[in-house]
Formats: sequence, C-alpha cells, structure tokens
Amino acid sequence: MKLSLSSSAVSPYLREGIDPREVYETFRATGFTCMDFDIASDMIGENPEENGASRRALLDSCGLTVTQSHAPMPNPFRTPDSFEPALRSAEGALRFCKGAGFAHTVVHPGAREGNTRKEFFENNVKFYRSLIPTMEATGVGVLIENIGHYMDPYFLWSAEDILELLAAVDHPLFSVCWDVGHANHFEYLHVGGSPYDTFQTLGDKLTAIHAHENVGFFPDPRQRKRVDMHMMPYCSGYSTVNWDAVLQGLKDAGYKGTFNFESNTPAPLRNTPEFRYNGQVVRTLEKVPLRVWKSVTTSLYEIGRFMLESYGLYEE
Repeated sequence: MKLSLSSSAVSPYLREGIDPREVYETFRATGFTCMDFDIASDMIGENPEENGASRRALLDSCGLTVTQSHAPMPNPFRTPDSFEPALRSAEGALRFCKGAGFAHTVVHPGAREGNTRKEFFENNVKFYRSLIPTMEATGVGVLIENIGHYMDPYFLWSAEDILELLAAVDHPLFSVCWDVGHANHFEYLHVGGSPYDTFQTLGDKLTAIHAHENVGFFPDPRQRKRVDMHMMPYCSGYSTVNWDAVLQGLKDAGYKGTFNFESNTPAPLRNTPEFRYNGQVVRTLEKVPLRVWKSVTTSLYEIGRFMLESYGLYEE
C-alpha cells in the first residue's frame, strides 16, 4: 500500500501566492509520491477540462501521482437557493477530473439544520443522482464520504448508513471514501463497533480513505459540534483513533487504495484570540514557512511508513 497526502495540506501556501511548482516540488521532497488532490473552486474556472489537464501536467513534472481527489464543498441544502450552484460546482469538478485523468473525486453530502434522517437521505439521493449524467459523460466516479454526529444534521455515521445511501443512489460509479477522523468523533466511542468492523462491512465498496487524528467528541465551548482536528497520528496522548484496528481492518478487507493522510499538521492558527501590539494586529507566527512544513511532513511520511511496515503493507 502506498502512502499519500491530501494537497489541502499545502493549500495555505498556494493561496498566498507561492509558485505552485515550488509548492508541489516541496510536497514531493517530503517522501510522498501520491496525492489526494484538493480541487479549489478557482481551479475549475470556465474551462475545467483544460485547467485539469494543465494541472495534471504540472503534477506529473513534479513526480506526483493523484490517486484520489476532493471536490469543493458547497452545501446544496444550506438555503433554498443552494442546490443549483452546488450541483454546478460538483459537475465542474467532474469535468476538471476528466481533463486531469483523475479516476474519482469526493463529493460531500449536504444537509439543512433540523432535517430528519429521512429528509437527509431523500435530499442527498436527489443531489447525487443529479450528477449521474455528468459522471457518465466524463467517466469519473464519485466517492461519498461519511460525515455527521448526533449533534449534526448529517446522518452518515456508520458503514451501514453509507451503504444504505449507495443502494438508494444505485449507480456503479459511486463508491465510498471512509474518513477515519470523522468516524472517530462518535461511532467507536458512542455507537459501538470499531474501524476494523467498519472496513469489513464496507468491503469492495471502499475506494479511498482519509486518515487523521482527533480526540473523539471534544466539546470546545466555541463550537458545539465535533471539532474536526485533522491532526497527524501521535500528536497527543489524548488522541483516540485506534490505528491497529484501522490497519488490520484495511488489510483483512483487501483494501486496494492508498493510505491517505488528510492531515493539516502544521496548520495555520486560525482560531487564536487576536493579539495587538502598539495598536497593530500581530500575526507573525500564524503560519510556519514552507521549509518548516516540509520538515514536519517528512516526519509524517516516516510515521506512515512505520504504520504500514508494521502490518506488512508498505509499498515504495
């Protein structure tokens, strides 16, 4: 099994205007050759297939292979007017993937505050089935990702939930991206089961994973819901993902994808209280420079290598 990393980890550097080639060459220098490509809305543009082909050529020249991707995340049910823009965004991402030669992309489900489980499923079946004509035209698959918590309006809590939605959508171009961190917010601590059980249940419907760490349900007073920390493993003794259950589960399920980290460590410090000095807001240490990011992410690669080698799964 190869290691991969989400390009969301370098999105802050791309947004600040650092040359993409420098960013991607730094990414490759950490040891990662495989990438979960995060498709930003501004990358799609008016000519998504051309833009996808151009980005693919750049990634190829930097020695990077995209094994999975992630579409932008507008919520189709946030307001009564959100459905069409979210649909257009997802369709644009599919066309971008066609141009880039990416086989599939994650498209998040949507939710509306207060919707029931029945309403959530009905709405998302409609949304995902609306993508089928573009999926068939491009040949690009959609990965449905688990998300939710008993305090969220999302109801993809378990493997059984996501298989139920897949069965209702009923099209072979749909499969699953299982997010280990999302599941750890509640399923293994409150609902029962383990990552091992989840992967056996998903079986051949599992195409991709997002691997990252958190402390389960952490009631931060500023956020009444889950805190999606996206940490690298071994960051804290309070972390609660059982990585033995994850690795053994993937191995016994015959998982064929990459071991993909969706870790944003080190991440920009966006939630710190404001600090003023001599009347000016100071953000000197808000984000580490790219060279420091490289050093930490090289360690992440070594952590992933240790984890996979321990289960006889590591591939160069």
